[in-house]
Order: sequence, then structure tokens, then C-alpha cells
Amino acid sequence: MRFIGSSPLLALLLALAPALYASRVGATPEPSPTELSVARHLFDEGRAAEDAGRWRDAAEKFRKATTIKDTPGMRFHLARCEEEQGAFVEALVEYDRARELIDAGVRAADVEKVLADARERVRAKVALLTLSLPDGVQNVLVELDGKALSASVLGVPMPINPGKHRLHAVAVGRTTFTNELSLNTGEVKQLAIELPIATTVPALAAAPAPSPAPAAGVSAAPDAPASKATRLRTIVVVSELSLSVAGLVTGVVFTMARSSANERMRTANELVLEQVGGSDPNGTACGMKLPPSGCADLNKAEQDRKRAGTLATVGFVTAGASAAAIGLTYWLWPAGPPPTQVGIGARPGRFDLAISGHF
Repeated sequence: MRFIGSSPLLALLLALAPALYASRVGATPEPSPTELSVARHLFDEGRAAEDAGRWRDAAEKFRKATTIKDTPGMRFHLARCEEEQGAFVEALVEYDRARELIDAGVRAADVEKVLADARERVRAKVALLTLSLPDGVQNVLVELDGKALSASVLGVPMPINPGKHRLHAVAVGRTTFTNELSLNTGEVKQLAIELPIATTVPALAAAPAPSPAPAAGVSAAPDAPASKATRLRTIVVVSELSLSVAGLVTGVVFTMARSSANERMRTANELVLEQVGGSDPNGTACGMKLPPSGCADLNKAEQDRKRAGTLATVGFVTAGASAAAIGLTYWLWPAGPPPTQVGIGARPGRFDLAISGHF
């Protein structure tokens, strides 16, 4: 059996976490006294690390403790550790989980008194980024900090931690979009992804140097029109051939990358299944409060596979379109008087070749 892990974005997690988490409250078996003792020990170690300002160590202790006994207090302290590390989106998720536990009947009067203020403080620090695509563009791959974004989060405000981020977008027949952006604390930003139509019109070669003056008494013969037409056609064909080869190489390289990602997914998947009894028919292992070891590698490999597949498709489509353009050039542009205009353009899902003049 093959298990494919999910990789939900934090924006969707904020919206879906209450419903998903509420369905699990009360369904988890009560931990044994031994497990409760371990959870208490982890909590005490987490508090000590928290008091010492070792936020990463403290967060790890609290996170392990919640897998044994999930309480509003555990979630509150974990959220504070995330907040102190600048992970405001993650902290907001933990504060919301604490709220859900309290609403489900878990008593924590001390946490309830300060929870609303803490959540509002963190919410004000989270930046909101809205990405929009041009009309009519399809099959777009958008990545934020190297992670593919689901199409469902485009066009809506996404909670993002403040700081520097890298945005990358590709689409068939479009120029690649790359943007380095910096978000301030609490900033609300809208960004339009620009994907202009890519063109394959080759630049004409520079004008040749003038020929030496003919010797006295010898008249210079003008270049034959057929010779000029042949040179211009050669420039076009070489340019089309170069683009075809580049597209083919891109397709092959990213096909190999996709194969490598598949192998990493298989290895990570086996590791996940080993920890859940060898079978996960519902595909929920990586959605647990503390996912098994290997889920992060599985999700990363899946993202790499999607990205490599998209780029391989772009490469092969470009190679095929360029090869077709070469054939059209030989067919519609015989060796003769040069045409007055040659144009090659690209539209979503198609390439156009326009030639006008004397044939």
C-alpha cells in the first residue's frame, strides 16, 4: 500500500483546526499513570527551559507532553515559546487549540483568564499576504519560500510570519515570475503575480561589417536576394533549435528529479507506516497531533515531485513547440526572396507562427 501524506498550509489550518480538533477531543484514550508521570516530567522540564529563555528546547518538551496529555496549559506554554521565536502563525494555532480544549470542557481557569489577550497580541503581529493571478492563466505553480501553495489560498489573505520571503511562479507559455518581498509585523499586503506571455522571436544578428572597397576598375556585385534569405532563415532555425534543445534538457532533468522525489516518498512512506502498524487506510497518520517520524520528509518529497513534474512538462512542451516551429519554417520559408515579416508567439496552451511577405 502507498500512503501519500497531506501538506496543508497554515492559512487553511487556522480555518479548519477547530473543527478537526473538536472531533478528536474525548476520543483519545485516557493515559496510564506511567504516561501521566512522563507528561508531568516533560512539562516541568519545559517550564525550566522556558524560564531560562531556551524557547526551542521548551517548545520541544511541551510538544512531546501534549501527545500524552493534551491540556490548555500545555498548548498555552507551547504557543508562548513559538511566539518568542517569531513564529507568530504557529503560536496563533496553538492558542486556538487551547481555546478549543476549554470549549470542549477541559477546565483551566488560569489559562482562560489570559488566553484572549495573548491570542489578540499574537494576531496583531501576523502579516497578511494576498496573492492574485492574471485572468486566463491556468496550470500555475506558485511557491512561497520553496513550498508549493495550494490554488485554494490564492486570492485570499494568508497569515504569514513577518520577515523576508521568496515568491516564485511558473506557467506554461508564460515568463517566470520571481519576487523577493519583506513583510513587517502586522502588515497587510496585496501582490499581483505578473506572468506575461513568453515570446520566442529571435533577435536578429548585428549588421555585418562593410566589405572592403573593390579595386579600381572592378564593380561590386550586390548580394543575391536568395543568399540573404538563406542567412536569415538559418538564424531563425538555429534559434528555434536552441530553444527546442533547452526545453528537452529541462524536461529530462526534471523528469529525473521527479523520479528521485518518488523514491524519497517511498522511503519516507515506509518509515511512517512502520510506526502506525504497517497500514494507514484512512491516510491520517501525518495528520496526528505529533506526526510520526518521516512525515516531514514525505511532505517535502511530495512537494518536490509536484514541482519537478510541472517543470518537466514545461520543458517538454517547449521542446515540442520549437520542433514544430522548425518544421514550419522549412515548409513556409523556402530558400528564396526573404519574407517581409516573421513572428512567433505563445499563448496559454499553444504556440503561433505568423509569416507574411512574398513566397
